[in-house]
Amino acid sequence: MRKIRKTWWAAVCGAVMLTVMSAGTAMAEDESPKGQWINMEKGPGVAQWVDENGVVTDPPGVKQEEDGQSQEETEGSQEAQAGETAQEETGTQESQADQTANEGTQAASGRVIDPSRPMVALTFDDGPMASVGNRIMDCLAQYGGKATFYVVGNRCPGYAAEMQRMAAEGHEIGNHTYEHKYLHKLGAEQIQYQVNKGSEAIQAVCGVVPATVRLPGGNKNATVLANVNAPMIMWSIDTLDWKTKNTQSTVDKVLGSVRDGDIVLMHELYSQTGDAALQIIPALVERGYQLVTVSEMAQYRGGLENGKLYYSFRP
Repeated sequence: MRKIRKTWWAAVCGAVMLTVMSAGTAMAEDESPKGQWINMEKGPGVAQWVDENGVVTDPPGVKQEEDGQSQEETEGSQEAQAGETAQEETGTQESQADQTANEGTQAASGRVIDPSRPMVALTFDDGPMASVGNRIMDCLAQYGGKATFYVVGNRCPGYAAEMQRMAAEGHEIGNHTYEHKYLHKLGAEQIQYQVNKGSEAIQAVCGVVPATVRLPGGNKNATVLANVNAPMIMWSIDTLDWKTKNTQSTVDKVLGSVRDGDIVLMHELYSQTGDAALQIIPALVERGYQLVTVSEMAQYRGGLENGKLYYSFRP
């Protein structure tokens, strides 16, 4: 009888301990971030998605690849769906590029670009981020400008509506690789994977095949230059907005040094950058600058070649 009571008492104690431990674990989990981006304040490319279980993972809509599964297997169905649209848009872009004239060319959006007037390319890295990007596009629409958004591939499925708006309104969507890894630390095969899969992710979401690449951090070496089969767009004005997160500092950096043909580097992740853009855009237009995409400016300033670096398109 005593043995039975001891066994029963041990079972009760064990159940109580398990309950307490489970409650403690649940409380700890409740305190962790869930369903949101973290580490956005640590600089470009560091932001991570935490799912509803508190696990750091790919953003919503991004399918995890199994070990050993090929890039073609994971993205094949998306390529099939987007391929025809991408081919049609590529053909349209090529025909537009041929329609040059000394006095100006009408762009796809209906606006006219005058090659004789000064122009600037505003570029925004590390998106998409709808809360910032949509504000920038609202302002550009008001002032008749276009920008280039260098997006990270694995973020695109979570912001499909914003990406589709970029494409529909004539902004350029550039490739900022699939995972924002610093390419100079990778081998040839990994570099090609990051670039190719970044392009495929963009195409799958909005049907656009990006024409240019921006290297994460601007980092490069001989292996990078030999394995990125696209024009690589650098910058002539670095606002350091990711570091300062200061609206006025970003505004002053652009307006204090801007010249015809400049490529301006900003980042779409930060609300302060959105605030700055809302001041920079009307100020540049007032000064007589045309706000154009990288590819539009290159069209009138010598063109683009795969495997080459471009810091500006000054006359």
